[in-house]
Amino acid sequence: YSQYNQVKNTLATLQRKQTGNLSTKSLASVVDPRTIVQNSEYLETHLVAVPAQQVKEFLKTYETVAPMVVPRSASLVASDDEFTLYAVTGFKKHSAEFVHKCREQKWIPRDFKYVEGGREEERKEVERVGGDERKLWGETLRLGRTAWSEAVMVWMHVLVLRVFVETVLRYGLPLDFVCTLIRAPSTKQADKAKYNLDEKYSYLAGNAFGRDKKGRVKKDDPNEMHAGGEGSGAEYTPYVYYEFEFN
Repeated sequence: YSQYNQVKNTLATLQRKQTGNLSTKSLASVVDPRTIVQNSEYLETHLVAVPAQQVKEFLKTYETVAPMVVPRSASLVASDDEFTLYAVTGFKKHSAEFVHKCREQKWIPRDFKYVEGGREEERKEVERVGGDERKLWGETLRLGRTAWSEAVMVWMHVLVLRVFVETVLRYGLPLDFVCTLIRAPSTKQADKAKYNLDEKYSYLAGNAFGRDKKGRVKKDDPNEMHAGGEGSGAEYTPYVYYEFEFN
């Protein structure tokens, strides 16, 4: 299951890179390699995602936020509803300062290194991880069904053991009891079934249950008494009773 979650998160990250805005998505399919300076000893092109409402301010000030930014080098690369992506050229020795100043202005520098065929590689990676995710989901579902079945079996065994042990502790030997499953389709019907059981087996409760003037079962305050094995404050019943729910 942990392996499936890991692959699922990886796939979600790759998909966000394909569908997000220009501040987060992959730039392999966005940037034309002709817009960036490559293999230069002194110059470097920075890609900056500028919020739409700050474009005018960016164009006025980008040349002066750091030393040795090439004047009028900002070129529009792409835009969407939230961001506009610009390519800005500057000298490498001041690159770190330029990136820092961009972040101070809430412009988002994007790391990008052109790789030939990068767009196709990203597409193949998404397809590969998507295939792995579907395969692992099938295996996880199969294991989950098996584990659920086994967990329910163990749960039922534990409940049966609890019923047996508490019956012996409450009523003693020799063993003389009947174990029954009652299925109630709704909470209202479950309450009705429990009321009828209380009526029928109230004589087993000794002094714990009384009757009012109309002959109806009258229980003592459940907070003042507790049944063996059910814990202090639990509702007392004249019979051994455990409730479990399946959705």
